[in-house]
Amino acid sequence: MQEKVKVAILSRHFSQSAGGAESYAVNLALKLTQDYRIHVFCERSDVLSEDITIHRMAFNIKRPRWIAQWAFAVWSWRCTREGFAIVHAHENTWHGNVQTVHVRPMRYSLFAKSLEPLQRFFRYIKVLTSPRLMAHLMLEGLRYSLSAPRLIVVVTPALGDIVSSYYHVGSSKIRVVMPGIQDQHEALTAHAQALVKQEARASFGLQSAAWVLMVIGHNFEKKGLPAVLRALEHLSGDVSLLVVGGGEAQVKKWRSQCEQSALAQRVVFTGLVSSASKAYAASDCLVHATLDDIFPLVVLESFAARVPVVLSVSPYCLASDLMESSRTAHMLKNPQQEAEIVKAVNLLRSDDSARLAMMDRAELFAKQHTWTELASRQRAIYEELIIASSSASRLR
Repeated sequence: MQEKVKVAILSRHFSQSAGGAESYAVNLALKLTQDYRIHVFCERSDVLSEDITIHRMAFNIKRPRWIAQWAFAVWSWRCTREGFAIVHAHENTWHGNVQTVHVRPMRYSLFAKSLEPLQRFFRYIKVLTSPRLMAHLMLEGLRYSLSAPRLIVVVTPALGDIVSSYYHVGSSKIRVVMPGIQDQHEALTAHAQALVKQEARASFGLQSAAWVLMVIGHNFEKKGLPAVLRALEHLSGDVSLLVVGGGEAQVKKWRSQCEQSALAQRVVFTGLVSSASKAYAASDCLVHATLDDIFPLVVLESFAARVPVVLSVSPYCLASDLMESSRTAHMLKNPQQEAEIVKAVNLLRSDDSARLAMMDRAELFAKQHTWTELASRQRAIYEELIIASSSASRLR
């Protein structure tokens, strides 16, 4: 039997509960173990798999973040200089022949084309006087340098356009591997679904007859919770809100604000959960009024669970063009306007046929984005680089 090729994966927080990008790295790695010997280099991880070798940093620097990022880059570079056919980075590093990009480049965020000349001048002054910004931009610039053979993987086509524009990376060096979901199993009968929904709602203390909205994420402000709470005040009294995720401090802050208003009995905070499946089962609609997302995994998971989605348009969510063109979600032009959210929710509630048709399209979309399918795309990228490296070696 031919020995599997060794692949190094760089992800500072290798955990499915750490966030969308981190969950992406874990799910993809688990699928790739079928064909490769996977070694993960990280600061921390809670992943238990006999097929993945975890290498943890002996020291962790939490603050300042720019020093922590550089420390991880140096450590992971030293560990992976030899012995690996592929070094796959999910972090800003100068090494790695596969670089998966999950967020907008900092250069884009700092120097957006909409800036006026004077604004741009002062932005340059800000960068030149900030060691933090200079360090991040330097590491980012090294990451997008194509002096070494590498491919840039983006999680949505719109992000690829930004990378190409701001770092002059040619389209021949960019590949798209979107986030995915677990392979779907046979759907439950309508009766079984009703029982699961009733049980899930009871576990969260939600009324069985309520119409349940859900907000899910680690950063409530960024995911649009303030606007959703304002909208809830204008929705009928049978509408409840399930808020999933968030750290202890965030949950305490927002629960306190709700308790001081008339919404106290209509909002439930779950805190961090190991699995959101029960939350999807309890919900009638995901309101993802995000202010800054690339390709939110929660949207795909909602599609698979047949939970209708209300989603921010681009540039708030860079994947929204895909959802809008496939008519799989109701779009918010301005996610900070609670009136738009109220209108979207009322429309979904009042038009059963339109809602069901959207759910059918969304479920089909989700079936086309499983981790099995996406791992095959990532595998093709690895093989492309391995073949190119082998050909280059023969020519030397």
